[in-house]
Amino acid sequence: GAHANELNMCCPNMSYNVELSDGGTQGPRTGASLGQQETAIMEIIRAIKREVKIPLFVKLTPEGGRIALVAKCCFDAGADMVGGTANRLAIHHLDMDNPTHSPIMLQDEISIQCMCSDWVHPLGLRDVFEMRKLNGDQPRISGAGGVKDWRTGAQMILCGADTLCVCAETLISGFDFVSKAVIELKQWMKKHGYQNVQEMHNVVPPKITAAPNVTLYAGTARLKNQCLSAPCVDACPAHVPAQAYISKIADGEYREAFDIITSAAPLQSVCGFICDHPCEKACTRSIKDEPLRIKELKRFVLDMGRENGWVPSKTGIMANGKSVAVVGAGPSGLTAAHLLARAGYQVTVFDREEKGGGMLRYAIPLFRLPESILKNEIDAVKALGVTFKFKSELGKDLTVAGLKKKFDAVYLAIGAQTGLTSRIHGEKAKGVLSALDFLKKVSLGQKTGLGKTVVVIGGGFTAIDSARTAVRLGAKEVYVLYRRTRDEMPATPEEVFEAEEEGVKVMYLVSPNEVAVKGGKVTGVRMVNCVLGETDASERRKPEPVACAEFSLDADTVIFAVGQGVEVPASEKLPLSKWKTLQADKSGFTGVPGVWAGGDATLGASSVIKAVACAKQAAASIDKALMGAKAMLKPLEETAAVDLEKVLLRKGTEARMWRVPLHLISPDKRNKNFKLCVPTLSEAEAVKEASRCYRCGCGVGCQVCYDICKMFAWDLDGTRVSLREKDCVACGMCIWRCPNDNIEMVKTSEKPI
Repeated sequence: GAHANELNMCCPNMSYNVELSDGGTQGPRTGASLGQQETAIMEIIRAIKREVKIPLFVKLTPEGGRIALVAKCCFDAGADMVGGTANRLAIHHLDMDNPTHSPIMLQDEISIQCMCSDWVHPLGLRDVFEMRKLNGDQPRISGAGGVKDWRTGAQMILCGADTLCVCAETLISGFDFVSKAVIELKQWMKKHGYQNVQEMHNVVPPKITAAPNVTLYAGTARLKNQCLSAPCVDACPAHVPAQAYISKIADGEYREAFDIITSAAPLQSVCGFICDHPCEKACTRSIKDEPLRIKELKRFVLDMGRENGWVPSKTGIMANGKSVAVVGAGPSGLTAAHLLARAGYQVTVFDREEKGGGMLRYAIPLFRLPESILKNEIDAVKALGVTFKFKSELGKDLTVAGLKKKFDAVYLAIGAQTGLTSRIHGEKAKGVLSALDFLKKVSLGQKTGLGKTVVVIGGGFTAIDSARTAVRLGAKEVYVLYRRTRDEMPATPEEVFEAEEEGVKVMYLVSPNEVAVKGGKVTGVRMVNCVLGETDASERRKPEPVACAEFSLDADTVIFAVGQGVEVPASEKLPLSKWKTLQADKSGFTGVPGVWAGGDATLGASSVIKAVACAKQAAASIDKALMGAKAMLKPLEETAAVDLEKVLLRKGTEARMWRVPLHLISPDKRNKNFKLCVPTLSEAEAVKEASRCYRCGCGVGCQVCYDICKMFAWDLDGTRVSLREKDCVACGMCIWRCPNDNIEMVKTSEKPI
């Protein structure tokens, strides 16, 4: 019932007997060695063809180096199809403790063994090419060697095969992969206009050209995308190069990691404590196991820098004769002042408070951001020659028009410092507070009038900070009311988890209808249960009240943490958005000559890292406007994230590695004071955590092109790679090795060499 016979004149497993280079053999001359003798194999084929009517396929050994000539003899003797095999004889693994003993189980002697799988694919392509080239278009040839999907199968056919032989891949993937490969091969053939295999099997062989006759052009390698980034870098609003400094930590190069972080953007030590870390949410490892602790790794490096007295590398600051006024000493204002001062501007920062820091000082509790960290950042700005003028309020002590007369440019970073409420009945009662006012009073050491049962309305960082602060001030019961589910909360899961550990009770899918009041004082909150409906403008599902699902919660303090507004003095007549924030374009320019704005003043209540990003854009725009071609500051790069599927294909077989645990101070101790509750990673923990990084983006951390170039044509330009084209010899090594396919070869001349 067989459709064909296979004459196996190739398998080295039959008898380890292929001739060695010294003329010796490893046994009797049978099997693969016999398949190299034209006279013998022709006699065998003729004898079989006389006796058997079904087609005869002959498999030849590739070891003799004359496979095409032997194949011709097979066809002359009447073989219906000839092919090679996926196998190559090789010295396999050596047992390093006993190198003269076989590493193969149940075998004593060391030997030459049969090797196969996808590494032999290029050799298999050569086998079928040689047989097709010598024997012409008509004979049927079988191709083998590393065929594992439609692509490798198509390559084998294009190089000369009519049929495909699969061996090792069935042991790796099972037989199921074959049907998928066949379907995808048919799709590719249809797309390229091939009706059948016969139209394909002689495409490549006539085009193979001997080396002396190959047409060559002068050329050079070139990056396709200078800003191809790891997802963590792409997701960061300020594009802080996380992959670069994490790879340095993994390699124990802590000072280099410190320099990378501190040169990326100001306020990075603050981000190491309170950033909402969108980089971690985008981390490729989150698909495999858990995202890296990027925030904690940054903090580890910067803490080490403070302990060792490291200071950021500085370039000489040459005064350019220009001056800039920065209104607001919060994160965006401090960032702009830092960058502009480094670029040679005389910068003066105005703020209505008595101290700098803005929301960092007055809205972030000390158990999340120690005052010493903020002080160090402000001192670093002062060290650059920046002047601070406090108790200077826009619209009262100074005006934009007045500043424009004294300064060449104005940057408005006035923040969003007005706490909003839900506009429900009873919100004016005694015991109702805005979260910002509450946190600011705590920061200043003032009395808050906090009761024993506290209800916080909201689901962001400010809400969670308010609840945890209330616990530390002695509240007996603290509730957080949030109208969506935990998955939609702006606060990070870590912050919510820590709050719950400390005794905060979070109620989800509840919305306040009314603040209950008696005698002018808060007595509780009346609420309604919600369900999630369709997606709204925030790209989250909108909470919808459930009829007749109302209930009450007793409380003597209600804290609203439902949003923040921007205070823009009406006298300034600045352009506003529909959200009542300052209006500005991507560069921060307001449309008013000489005036830029950024941070929460344009975004509304946002994050520190977004405020930093706004300031970087605005500072670069101011520098360009005032200095033209002599501008020193650059706007943020337009990054693009690597293909996650390609990264996972490269890394998917690696074992899962879970993030290192954080050793938080126990909740029954930390909820009684405002001391920092999350310790810094140890060196061993940091190296272990950083070693989990896939280094999936282009630049420092990957840098394969830089490491392998024998002409040293690739450089590390900051955290990116760059090529000195004059030193590139167009060998192509970097192109083949680039894990993200981000390098191409380009002609530098249309005239052949």
